[in-house]
Amino acid sequence: MGTVPGLLLATGQMLPVTSVHRLARTSTLMRLVMDAEGQVLDMGRKVRLATPAQRRAIFARYATCWIDGCPLPATMCQIDHADNWSTGGLTDLKLLGPACQLHNRDRYQHPHRYTRRQTGTDRWTFTYHRLAATRLRV
Repeated sequence: MGTVPGLLLATGQMLPVTSVHRLARTSTLMRLVMDAEGQVLDMGRKVRLATPAQRRAIFARYATCWIDGCPLPATMCQIDHADNWSTGGLTDLKLLGPACQLHNRDRYQHPHRYTRRQTGTDRWTFTYHRLAATRLRV
């Protein structure tokens, strides 16, 4: 075509190779996965909170809190990470689900009390394990 190497933008304009090099040196890459309508679904670790599109997808996927036996409707829950955000969890739709405030906080503070199992290609459930009651000996 006889054009100088560069990057063709969606607008049809050519970004010069010098600008591409400058962007490569000064930019930060971020993985972003969108659905066919352009709604953001997965964002890696750049963003902690779920987007409105992710929330809608989670509410469609789950009826209640993702802890076994918790009856709180998903629409009244907080959005929780299957892998705790503080330990490297991703804000990806397939790893997000609804957790009521009590279970969200408790699972973060006491992860050893919960067992996670996959119940579909993009769905998780957690089982809460009560601690054995200890008796005081007199």
